[in-house]
Amino acid sequence: MHAVGQIGVNYGRIANNLLPPWQVVQLFQWYNIRRMRIYDTDPETLDALRGSGIELTVGVLHNDLECLATSQSCADKWVDTNIRPYSPDICFTHIVVGNEVSPTDPQTARFARFVLPAMQNIYSAVSDSSINVTTAINMNILENTYPPAAGEFRADVRPFIDPIVRFLSDTRAPLFASVYPYFAYIENRANIDIRYALLDPGFPGIVVPGGILYQNLFYAMIDSVIAAVEKSLAVSSPEAATGEIRMTLEVKSSESGWSSSRKNKPPGCITPEDDDVANRRNARAYVNNLIRVVKCGTPMRPDRPIETYIFAMFDENLKPGNKEERHFGMFTPRGRLKYRVNFD
Repeated sequence: MHAVGQIGVNYGRIANNLLPPWQVVQLFQWYNIRRMRIYDTDPETLDALRGSGIELTVGVLHNDLECLATSQSCADKWVDTNIRPYSPDICFTHIVVGNEVSPTDPQTARFARFVLPAMQNIYSAVSDSSINVTTAINMNILENTYPPAAGEFRADVRPFIDPIVRFLSDTRAPLFASVYPYFAYIENRANIDIRYALLDPGFPGIVVPGGILYQNLFYAMIDSVIAAVEKSLAVSSPEAATGEIRMTLEVKSSESGWSSSRKNKPPGCITPEDDDVANRRNARAYVNNLIRVVKCGTPMRPDRPIETYIFAMFDENLKPGNKEERHFGMFTPRGRLKYRVNFD
């Protein structure tokens, strides 16, 4: 089985029952998954990846952001410790500075002011044009996402995100976004057909205002981010007044997946509808459909494949927050596929 070129997989390790990193790397190689994303720079994982040929996206921990933002020497040391000793044995492709940080999120707001300066300092420290320095956003910082062309960043996050978008445009780096039709469907079942959320190839699609046909919700969500980015650039770019803006910022999906269970919800909170949504049948359908649809472009950017990272490689039994997030893995903690995935 072979993974298509645009697909990578998130390898999270918030669990106490996972295979050691060297065996995980073997799994990636066995299934020919050529891209991996991790959320830190764990030395054991990096050592296991040496010479593997796997393209790697690494993350900067939130607790490191302040030091990296306020000290160039701190950023230099971070790169000297976590990147240079492993290169060129590892093909680093992205450094994600902050994961879903938002000034309006109580869990991450205290880190928001450090994201851009940390990105700038890491960028200066890397001095390698083949490694993109970026960040990953959550879709909840957008508003007016229907129709997708109306997508824009919320007014209360514009002071945070607009300078980041401009920096990414200036450095020709992509913006990562967590794109989950699963959660969009869970929050709005009355108005979303589950076939649209599952990216079902048999679904006829939805014609949105403006006459544009959207075949699936993933495309619609990606295009709403693209629209928001274009509006942000139109405001933040000096070229806006002359109409000479080049809307070239690429949007990639840092996470996308489907839960196979909601069994860890509090007693009495699981409904029959939950079992109809979060199950292995739907997870299998979504993941396989995702692998198919990212080969193509969206209505806003046709014929431009979408680099996407499936969430996730494994179930993570210690993951905090929404308990259903513990069941997004394609593999059991011991390395067995939970359902058939067509990595080809």
